[in-house]
Amino acid sequence: MSFSKDIEELEKIIQRLEKEALPLEEAMSIFERGVALVRSCQAYLAEAEQKIMLVSEEGDETPWEPREEGEN
Repeated sequence: MSFSKDIEELEKIIQRLEKEALPLEEAMSIFERGVALVRSCQAYLAEAEQKIMLVSEEGDETPWEPREEGEN
């Protein structure tokens, strides 16, 4: 799955757990799936952060700096 699809599924799980009165076994199963999705998203973000750091280290300059107010 992709990061976006994982987040979308996680949001649906959260809504379902918040709104529905589910049997304990079903709620636990859904919760476990949510935890797995959170871990997947965290891994994806950690990998993206490493790639950004690698790209930043390869360049001679900082890849992006915010402009000061009034600069063009």
